[in-house]
Amino acid sequence: MNKERIIGILNKAVEREIGAIFQYMGQHYRFPKDTHPIARELLERIAVEEMKHAEKFSKRVVELGGKESTTTGKVKWETDFIAMLDADIEVEDEAIAMYEEHIKICEEEGDEKTKALYEAILEDEIRHKKLFNLLKEIIKIEG
Repeated sequence: MNKERIIGILNKAVEREIGAIFQYMGQHYRFPKDTHPIARELLERIAVEEMKHAEKFSKRVVELGGKESTTTGKVKWETDFIAMLDADIEVEDEAIAMYEEHIKICEEEGDEKTKALYEAILEDEIRHKKLFNLLKEIIKIEG
């Protein structure tokens, strides 16, 4: 197994997760408490899940003898609620594509432990995308 290659992809995942945390928590603060309390709660909960993902990826980097990244992935700041959710869906789409590619790399490198980690987190990212799509439809209806 090429540990440096695995550490490299794990750190890309850490950066993506950190960017998602900033984006989702920032949106959590922007959604009005009085009109969109469910949206605020959902964004906060998903941000916390992303924190747990970043922690798991970082711990695996350290297990492999590397140093975890502290760099932030891209963050999109939107002011319109639908645009915010579109940006969130895009972040999840990017994570899904990245993690599917990283799973293939883990297979190539024979790293079953990291592969299993990615597979578990991939399920969360797919669920996040579904939740953001559902929330977007609710906000379109409610205004």
